[in-house]
This record gives sequence, structure tokens and C-alpha cells, in this order.
Amino acid sequence: MRETVRPSDIRPVVLANARVIDPSRGSDFHGDVLIIEGRIEDSAFGIAAAGVPDGAEVVDCRGAIVAPGLVDMRAFVGEPGAEHRETLATASRAAAAGGVTTIVCQPETDPVVDDPAIVDFILRRARDTAIVRVHPMAALTKGLKGEEMTEIGLLQAAGAVAFTDGPHSLKSAQVLRRCLTYARDFDALIVHHT
Repeated sequence: MRETVRPSDIRPVVLANARVIDPSRGSDFHGDVLIIEGRIEDSAFGIAAAGVPDGAEVVDCRGAIVAPGLVDMRAFVGEPGAEHRETLATASRAAAAGGVTTIVCQPETDPVVDDPAIVDFILRRARDTAIVRVHPMAALTKGLKGEEMTEIGLLQAAGAVAFTDGPHSLKSAQVLRRCLTYARDFDALIVHHT
């Protein structure tokens, strides 16, 4: 079980001498970031020189990049079915170590993510074991065979954020057209790999 940490228990942190990239403000500059109670309060040049809050930890970033967390849109995770290779917990730890704060899992698991119960399983396991956000992508066709469309509406309602057959080809343009038409009704995202 995870230990709950209240924001008020976290001491302030100043990330000094960093290259700060903030796409929300369109900025890319060398400066500092002030974090109070686990939230970014300010980012500007000279925060560290102006004086830091009492008890703050100052981390010299020596020019390293500080940016919002990255999103891995093509995470191949072994769970369910190949936990000996990788689990949601180990995949999330590896992602976090690389600055990735969200992973989108591909449906190539065993069993294939083509049933709402599997989407639910992934979300529950992620909630219990992952340290980054985890979003499952569901299969576009049953068993990734490219023949019969999955229940896009039910899978989306269960929590699938997008639909793909990954590197597998659909058997016909008619199947793709049917999938795209159906997905439009649910405003569902289709990801096609080439």
C-alpha cells in the first residue's frame, strides 16, 4: 500500500540553473523553478538569487532541462499475459526514470485488449501499482486480426483512450471504413501505424 503524503509535509524546492521549457507559456529560458507543497509556484530567472523560502531545498540543475512530463504514446507492456517480461509497475517505474509521466499502453497483450473487462483490469492494476498515469489503448479489431471490429463504444466507456491494431494490417478497406464510421459516432481516436 502506498504511503499518503500531504502537500503540507513537502518542503519547498528550488530547481536552480535549469533550462526551463514551458509549452503552455511558449517559453524556453535559463532560470529557476519554485515548487511549494508539490506544485509549481513560479518559474523565472533569478528566483534562487532573490531568496528562497525557509527550509527550501535548492537543487543545482547545471543546465539540465526542466519541462512538463512526457507522454509515451506507444508503450508495449507485458501485463496482462507476459508479466515475466514487464508489468505495469515496472513499466511505470522505467517511464518515470526517463521523465515520462503518462504511458498509453498498446493492445498487443495476451489476451489482446479487445474486451471492456481487460481495459478495466489494466486501469485497476495501474491504479494499484503504477507511479505514472496509465491509459490503455484498445484493439480496433477483435484479436488484432483485422477482420471484425471491436465494440468501440463499450471499450471507450470502460476507459480506452484510443483504438489501434498496431503494426497489424486490416484485411480490407471495408473493415477500416466501418471502424472509422463507427468511431466517429463516439468521437473515438483511431491510431494507424504505417
